[in-house]
Amino acid sequence: MRGSNREIRIKEERIRKFLEENNSNGLLISLKYNFAWATGGRYNHVGLITELGPTSLLVTKSNSYVIANSIEAPRIEKEEVGLLGHYELVVFPWYEPDEKLKIVEKISGGNFITDVPFGSAKVVNLFPLRYPLVEEEVERIKALGKSASLCMEEICKSIKPGQTELEIAGMMAESLLCKGMYPSVLLVAGDERIFNFRHPIPTENKVSRYAMVVICAMRDGIQVAVTRLVHFGKIDADLRKRHNAVVKVDSVLIHNTKVGKRWSEILEKGIKAYEEVGYPEEWKKHHQGGPTGYQSREFTVNPKTQGSVVKWQPIAWNPSITGTKSEDTILVGEESPEIITPIFDWPMIDVEVEGVIYKRPDILER
Repeated sequence: MRGSNREIRIKEERIRKFLEENNSNGLLISLKYNFAWATGGRYNHVGLITELGPTSLLVTKSNSYVIANSIEAPRIEKEEVGLLGHYELVVFPWYEPDEKLKIVEKISGGNFITDVPFGSAKVVNLFPLRYPLVEEEVERIKALGKSASLCMEEICKSIKPGQTELEIAGMMAESLLCKGMYPSVLLVAGDERIFNFRHPIPTENKVSRYAMVVICAMRDGIQVAVTRLVHFGKIDADLRKRHNAVVKVDSVLIHNTKVGKRWSEILEKGIKAYEEVGYPEEWKKHHQGGPTGYQSREFTVNPKTQGSVVKWQPIAWNPSITGTKSEDTILVGEESPEIITPIFDWPMIDVEVEGVIYKRPDILER
């Protein structure tokens, strides 16, 4: 469900206004998340664990060019941008990498800006251009959220005591990839590692009674984040207290996420909620999340973060209290935020915030 020429033209209108503001003739886009945004969800990457793609997009005041080496050009043309009939493909020999700079300078008259260091051009941050999401992106991210949440539930219900974290991560990755999603973040922890580490990359540690699975799933360039917890046997009173507390904090953060609200103000509400539920120091042990979309986090919100929430911006708050966590992706629309990683068959907790009930995922007891 990739974007149409209509979506691409909207993006290019934003880019061309940005060019005027920067007194530049062209913008060179090479980061894979920026390329995906500008092209309506097309891929320019080869390696999964790098942000830089070998193929670039050059948008000028009047035209758009895809600049690819002779290795990437056939696939890029046939599978990514060729059918659109919108871009001019410019190809250079893979064994003459300096040709790329010459091409960009010739097209732009030597006056261009870029999203990564390239030649002597000024490097710019395109985050302000990527939001608000356009209508087609909203449809894509909602569909992605449903797919990712379904995969998460399926795998969490399949986990067995004695499996290693790496085995569980492999199951999760397979489930995502089979449905066209890439795991840009994949964390798994069992038992004591949930209590010891906020970012537990999977290991050979075997799960005994308690497992946490965290994903950021990406499809067509856009991403969502989800965390779920599974417990074998009855949850003890202390863990129950902690999880009830963390979903309260999460609900407060979600409730206060509204168009025009300052990021620091939302975080302040969350910090106050930590105090009210009896865990005043826990917010200092891990970041609380922030806007997502074309990166797992565009940035993580801290007390000094500038700026405000914009309409149609996806956000993933991820409050944690040692031993537990709550995380879903929301989309801020006209009114109240919508959870776009919905629950299908999972125990829920009703949390009230200023008269509004939020349903947050409980720990699944098996």
